[in-house]
Amino acid sequence: MKKLIFLTILFVLGLALVPRQSEALTVSPAKILLSADPGERIETKMRVRNDSERILTFYPVFERYSTRGGEEPIFTPEKFGLVTWMRTEPSELTLGFKETGEVAVIIDLPEDAEPGGHYAAVFWSTAPPEGKGTGVGIVTRVGALVLLEISGEVKVSGEIINFQTQKKVLNRLPANFTYALQNKGTVHLGPVGQITLKNLFGKIVAVLDANPGKYHVLPGDSRTFTAVNWEPKGGMPKIEGKGFLNDVKRELKGFSFGYYRAYLSVEYGKEEMQTAQASFGFWVIPWRVLTLSILILALVTLIIVKGIHRYNQWVIDKVEERITAKAKRKIKI
Repeated sequence: MKKLIFLTILFVLGLALVPRQSEALTVSPAKILLSADPGERIETKMRVRNDSERILTFYPVFERYSTRGGEEPIFTPEKFGLVTWMRTEPSELTLGFKETGEVAVIIDLPEDAEPGGHYAAVFWSTAPPEGKGTGVGIVTRVGALVLLEISGEVKVSGEIINFQTQKKVLNRLPANFTYALQNKGTVHLGPVGQITLKNLFGKIVAVLDANPGKYHVLPGDSRTFTAVNWEPKGGMPKIEGKGFLNDVKRELKGFSFGYYRAYLSVEYGKEEMQTAQASFGFWVIPWRVLTLSILILALVTLIIVKGIHRYNQWVIDKVEERITAKAKRKIKI
């Protein structure tokens, strides 16, 4: 009996360890930006690719999209607003291995649609809707965000907060810059702009893209954006290991020295672009390189001083020898 139980456990574990075939898919584009008037019909295209190794049928699922803290996505299956205005043609897709299908995403806006931003996600799932099938298995779903702006009396307003780098005093490059944009309006904002870096003398040393990821912030939220890093020319090589000497190497590779000021300027909006600006100053002081340089300079200076002192003493000794020799010759005469 014990042997039978042992064999049964081994069999169950073996089934659990057998690799299962993944049911992957790709949806593009990942983000759809739209604008329309109340009562208008919008149609846009979406592509769905079956990346699994068997024939699969995919079904659309519409959910409301919002964020927590400006970045964490939240999807809820609500039955009002944009979610209820959307449909796809066809309503399902059956695709073979590595096959791509194109569908139309159609949005019928009601005449009384509220002006401002409306947000949803279109997921494609291997799980059929209720009433179209049953069964238990691994469900795969991938989706795209839909950011819709409905015309009318909308408010476009934003404010930059917390524009900063990782430290006020850096010891080397790269330097990364972040800022938060608070959306005080009724439509989503996609900031476009740059960060200009100037040295103590006002010379521009770098210009960085302020929103390389092309991200948006939804109404009522604030989102933190990360700009392109300020790096040394040619990029920053990777130096492994810890310790003072490795830190010196990093400072040499990412060398910069002095006081700098970062100026952020971004624009957002659709028709009448608005501008938000901010700035701050910071230092780059490679203290390890400077300390080592000072020590080397002090050592070289000491060697030079010692050398000059010895040379002077040698000259003095030679002069004294000649004077002594002359005096001896005079005495003999």
